[in-house]
Amino acid sequence: MTGARPRWLHLLVVATAGTVMLVACAPSTGTTTSSPRAGGKLTVASWQEQDSLLACNITSAASHACAYINPAMEGLLTVKANQDPLPSNPKLSDYWVPELATEVPTLENGDVKVSGNKMDVTWKLRHGVKWHDGVAFSSKDVRATFDFWWLKYRDKNPTPLLSTSGWDQVDSVDTPDEFTTIVHFKSVYAAYLTLGTGPYGVLPDHLLQQVWAKTGDITHDKVTVSIPGGYSGSDTLDKVMVGTGPFMFKEWVTGDHLTLARNPHWWGGGGRPYLNEIRVKFDADANTELNELRTNTVDMALDLRPSLLPSLSKQSDVTTVTILDSATEHLDINLHNTFLKDVTLRKAILMAIDRQRIVDTLLLGRTVVPPDAWMCIQTGAWCLDPNAKHTPYDVSAANKLLNDAGYTMQTSGPCKGFRTDPQGRCVQLHLITTTLPLREEQEVVIASDLAGIGIQVIKPFANVPASRMFGSCTSGGIIYSHNFDLAMYTNNYSYPAEPDSLAYTAYHSSQIPTDANGCVGQNTTFMSDPQLDQALDQARLSVKLSDRKDKYIVAQKRLADVVPEIPLYQAVDVEAYNKKLAGYKGNEFWWMNQSADWYISQ
Repeated sequence: MTGARPRWLHLLVVATAGTVMLVACAPSTGTTTSSPRAGGKLTVASWQEQDSLLACNITSAASHACAYINPAMEGLLTVKANQDPLPSNPKLSDYWVPELATEVPTLENGDVKVSGNKMDVTWKLRHGVKWHDGVAFSSKDVRATFDFWWLKYRDKNPTPLLSTSGWDQVDSVDTPDEFTTIVHFKSVYAAYLTLGTGPYGVLPDHLLQQVWAKTGDITHDKVTVSIPGGYSGSDTLDKVMVGTGPFMFKEWVTGDHLTLARNPHWWGGGGRPYLNEIRVKFDADANTELNELRTNTVDMALDLRPSLLPSLSKQSDVTTVTILDSATEHLDINLHNTFLKDVTLRKAILMAIDRQRIVDTLLLGRTVVPPDAWMCIQTGAWCLDPNAKHTPYDVSAANKLLNDAGYTMQTSGPCKGFRTDPQGRCVQLHLITTTLPLREEQEVVIASDLAGIGIQVIKPFANVPASRMFGSCTSGGIIYSHNFDLAMYTNNYSYPAEPDSLAYTAYHSSQIPTDANGCVGQNTTFMSDPQLDQALDQARLSVKLSDRKDKYIVAQKRLADVVPEIPLYQAVDVEAYNKKLAGYKGNEFWWMNQSADWYISQ
């Protein structure tokens, strides 16, 4: 990968008319010199409307849901913008900014205390914060959030949670006063900063109490809500939200739009938020977003595709932001599949796909091919294996590997032109992904490459909407129900610089979603390996990065050997907005973060 951008850079590319500005961990100079002014409305386009607001890391993991709930729902901490500066050797705490907490708890500031194998974390909370319905925020909300995730129901939660990983490490929570919460862990849990942070980081106790008085399922039990200037009525918490953020939930018209109104009592001060309203318009696809951006029907477009960059460059009144993510577009491999359970076949598939060609042709060279085990790329680069394995594209080697393993190319019969396995069965696989033009183009390339080594990808491709692909296992979601052979999508960190938020839930054997465990976990491939489990378990047991790094290197080596997935390329976020919008900063995790700072400059 000669000439590729260093993957450890927190890289942001801002393209404006005739210029391209690269910013790597540097302060933003902004897009205008005008002073912020109050007023105005902003329309933001999203091509992936979710069935539930809770799809932001509660019942599912959908970036679009996190984008449009983020201005309303806050956590103890939020993440820094991509272009905000980091120290030369950042600690995990350096990626975070206090939100409902007043500081990031660390060993150094005394908020984290380790005694033997036990750990306590003290959260100091912000005063003067109110929920949108006027109820005062306090430590009881933080305690109720930990009760919701684990302490109240343990592994019998009536709500169909995506995963309780991490929350299940909590032993108890104390609230010595209204603005202090002490979380007692039953063992050292290095990823403690991910609990209670980000959008939906803290849930309102007074609404949870309404649910707990019924069945306890927040997707089923209605709550009564009255937000002055916003929503009033009764519905489930997957359809309405009450937060503490700069914008308040007003309405959600399914299939059309979601409206957020200015919170006049936001704790952030400084006259913020400046905008009166943010309207999220739901579109069919990214091309529709682009067309509406051209005609000024929308002011911002979320999650555009790199393939649209040439068209975006022609828009003189549009600013385009490209962010290299802590994520990969990849192929999940169902390890219970008749053929794919054979690691030889998985390794041959890895060698046979010309991933660099996908990058160069379909993504215009805007990204890179990651290592075989990609769990420590970008913000997680502190734990990257210095000798990370990068399997090269090599059709000859792939064919030899299959020939030597007894996979025979057939010149006649029902498998003509393709291989049979050592038992004489035609090697045929289904490839599934979401109905997105770029992914459909990738499917064609992948099917062609695999045909080159005698593996038949069955056509037509059975692609599905994102809601069907990523729905929970209880609702028949494709990947969480393991109902696939090869599944193509992007998997990413839920939180910055924290491999546990991805690696444990995606690869640990305890995180395989099944009907028996209530569909908890994101291990969609059936990955189950004692050596890998041990490395991931041990990586949790120290707060010091140097102690964790060695364990994550073991995990990366094991993943590269087992090949439960095929990383195609490092994911790229493309966002675009009208130049009348000022105060925007790129954010790979929650695209509408820092929305309190947005304003109309003209």
